[in-house]
Amino acid sequence: MQERRGIAAVQGYAARAGQIWRETGTGDVGIDGQLEFVTREGFATGRTVAAQVKAGPSFFQYRTGAGWKFYPEDKHRAYWEQFPLPVLLILHNTDTGHSYWIDVRQALRIPVREERAFIEVPETNLLEKTDPAALFENAGVLKQPFIPAIEDVLTKLITTVSNEGTFPLSYFDLFVHGLTNICRSIYYGMDLVCNAVEYNLDARGSEFGMGMGGAEHEFTFGFVKFLLAQNLAQIDYSDCLIDWVDREMQPHFVAPLTSRGRALVALIHNEEARLVASGALPDEGHRHVAQEGFFQMVAQSYFPRFPRIRQFQEAVTMEKEVAGA
Repeated sequence: MQERRGIAAVQGYAARAGQIWRETGTGDVGIDGQLEFVTREGFATGRTVAAQVKAGPSFFQYRTGAGWKFYPEDKHRAYWEQFPLPVLLILHNTDTGHSYWIDVRQALRIPVREERAFIEVPETNLLEKTDPAALFENAGVLKQPFIPAIEDVLTKLITTVSNEGTFPLSYFDLFVHGLTNICRSIYYGMDLVCNAVEYNLDARGSEFGMGMGGAEHEFTFGFVKFLLAQNLAQIDYSDCLIDWVDREMQPHFVAPLTSRGRALVALIHNEEARLVASGALPDEGHRHVAQEGFFQMVAQSYFPRFPRIRQFQEAVTMEKEVAGA
């Protein structure tokens, strides 16, 4: 009965917030259902999170300064961590009628929390007061408008520029510099950012070097959000947040472009051809604006470890041979 009250609370929240709730009918192994994000305009987005609901006073007996401790079973810990969708753990207090949530998959994946036996469910994450976008953030739902026309996306990339004099950079720089894998994927990392900024400084004849503080970091991470919000690349945003929030560093990834991202590349090719035909750009043959760039691991970072790697394998093999003798 308590479990059904918890499920009903989630169903009620979804109905009031205009979201889609799909309860798991059979074969529940740590997932009670799924929520799908619906925009304020009523459009289903396909952005989905899984939910596990725990109801009853027993789940609120381990109080912390900020919420409650939840001790997952080992089977659930492994299942949730490897689940392909964000997993919301929702604790429902049947005495008060309030529900509290946390993305338990994210909590389990964050390295600094790996040694904890418990997961802390924050009291501030009151489900009834939560904006739906916050529930779906790790699924890639961001609070910025979607731009329907791909031509307007291109304009936005070009016009979104840093206002810092020692950090000349546009979102267009990051998009075209990051194209790789025959322009079917996009690479992002601090090396890409630094190379683009340093070239722009040199092209301007600036006497200053690159300067990068909080505002510049926010600007560049905003590009990652833009790619996701405009459905240009298949980015694991929850993994990016581990770097951005917990490690306090820029993420580093290679992500496949979506069909929309590839359409943007095609549009850039067409616009370049138009500008060449009109004489606004010189014809440089096979050199184009949107073109594949190569990246690789830096040999100096792993080459010195070759002997150590070989020694390790030999030592483990020898131990196993001795143990089996």
